[in-house]
Amino acid sequence: MKNLKKHYRFGFLGAGKMAQAILRGLLRSGLARPEEILISRSSTEAVEKLSRELQVDGTTDNRVLAARCRWIWLGIKPFHAADLLQPLAKHLSPKSTVLSMMAGISTRSLRFHLGRGPALIRLMPNTPALLGAGMTGVFLPKSTPVATRKSVEKILGVLGEVVFVSREAELDAVTGLSGSGPAFVYELAIGMIEGGIRSGLKPEEAKRLTAQTLLGAARMLQESGHSPEALIAQVVSKGGTTEAGLKILQGKKTRKQISSAVEAASRRAAEIKEQNERCIP
Repeated sequence: MKNLKKHYRFGFLGAGKMAQAILRGLLRSGLARPEEILISRSSTEAVEKLSRELQVDGTTDNRVLAARCRWIWLGIKPFHAADLLQPLAKHLSPKSTVLSMMAGISTRSLRFHLGRGPALIRLMPNTPALLGAGMTGVFLPKSTPVATRKSVEKILGVLGEVVFVSREAELDAVTGLSGSGPAFVYELAIGMIEGGIRSGLKPEEAKRLTAQTLLGAARMLQESGHSPEALIAQVVSKGGTTEAGLKILQGKKTRKQISSAVEAASRRAAEIKEQNERCIP
């Protein structure tokens, strides 16, 4: 890794799966150029690999990233927050904005660890941000300047849809629904693909049919103006094929199970918050 002396527009402290989706999404959209980005990871090998792949600069010293970046994305595990963030406080500029993607780490916790310097923003994106099809929930403290809000809207807007929540506690629900939600959809996709294969389709055929079916159904839900119940009614005919399949799903209480999965993910985000705030006086 080269000697870093310049300043950067974006810094990614922790470049795991979600952070990489955001990073790649920013590059893909053209909103950021590789030379404007600095990444930080604990592994020299991991930093060098990602730096070569994306042509961005990298470091293993989080303090360098904190001192040299205007927008700092926190993509570290919530359980590492205290250990990794406290050493950064004295290196952050009051002009910096910290964008935390950590589930369950409140602005109160962030302020405790990072001090009074930088602006703090919490957000919960999801991995389709890589394709500009993401869904990001954002909480802005009341003290956030209007100019910062506009910049956040512009940055996150290239990654997909953005929803600003009025209460920070709502981010736990955002985490459970849209943050974790893609995994629930992929679980559904696996079942649809397997069902297609068992019914006689080749694996690639089943995958293609499933992907386009999910994409089309999502667009209908987003653009038709109809409720999910009304859209179901458009597909079902008495004694038909869809009715036969829905009876299986209803018998297994699939809808309730999906709802419970979202609730469980949301609850876990709230539990992480409680665990992390126990150390705050």
